[in-house]
Amino acid sequence: MPVYPFTYRPFEGKYIRRFRWWVVFSEEVRLWNKSRVFQLLFLLGIIQPLIRFFQVLAYNSAMQDPNHPLAPLIRTVTWLKVDAEMYYHFIRLQAPSVLILLLFVGAGAICADRKNRLWEIYFSKPIHWYDYLIGKILAVCFAGYALTFLPSLILMFADYITQKNSSIFTLVNYLPLIWKSFLFSSVMVVPCALGIIAGSSIFPTENITVISVITIIVANTTLAGLLSNFLKDANYMQISLPVAVYFMGQKIFNITRNMFFRTEDISTLNILSYILISSLVFLFISIIQVRKAERG
Repeated sequence: MPVYPFTYRPFEGKYIRRFRWWVVFSEEVRLWNKSRVFQLLFLLGIIQPLIRFFQVLAYNSAMQDPNHPLAPLIRTVTWLKVDAEMYYHFIRLQAPSVLILLLFVGAGAICADRKNRLWEIYFSKPIHWYDYLIGKILAVCFAGYALTFLPSLILMFADYITQKNSSIFTLVNYLPLIWKSFLFSSVMVVPCALGIIAGSSIFPTENITVISVITIIVANTTLAGLLSNFLKDANYMQISLPVAVYFMGQKIFNITRNMFFRTEDISTLNILSYILISSLVFLFISIIQVRKAERG
């Protein structure tokens, strides 16, 4: 019994039967959300969304006013146009910022718990290995979506409200674009998050995880470039996982222009299978390590 009746909040323990991963997710977000480094990286990551925001405002203002001083320039410069291809390039150019941010939030997601002996605490509660792993993966993916899909939604809303002929019915026209932006963001964020989580489950420290992930990405892309140069065939660039992700983004947004390969007969199914298999391998590695930790 406390000395003063209002000293402590009344608390009654409650057994969580559903969404136990939320405990892990919220704790993970709370930890890196207070970090100054995370805040700095996030601010750097929203520089391009801010530029795109002003691009949307300038484009709609110029297109609706023929006497606007920037109207001739915006009409002639194709990359200033606000269309589906703009959202593709926006998400694609966010890739470096997403990778750096995910390395910061995900490199220590599992290895830090192992180093600080937090696994005993997590698994002594009614949390299973899949609750733990789902919470970690969703937390890292959430950081990635915060720089890709969520800014895309804001840009679409800005495009909607700055058009003179906008109505509640024109919102339906944005649904395909929302779906495409979500798909491309997922193709970019999910494999990256799973790979970083897998590295964090294998390697003992955050620094080793960061170095290993960057080394694997560089080696993967370098190998694709070497094969393309030696065999004189740019189609070997599909071995590079980042290039495969960019190519899938092209297909999602129906961009027919060939940007990465020598010919246009690249199999979309093969590249999609390559991305899915890589993601499943990363997930399988994480499952093995976390289940091993739960068993002690």
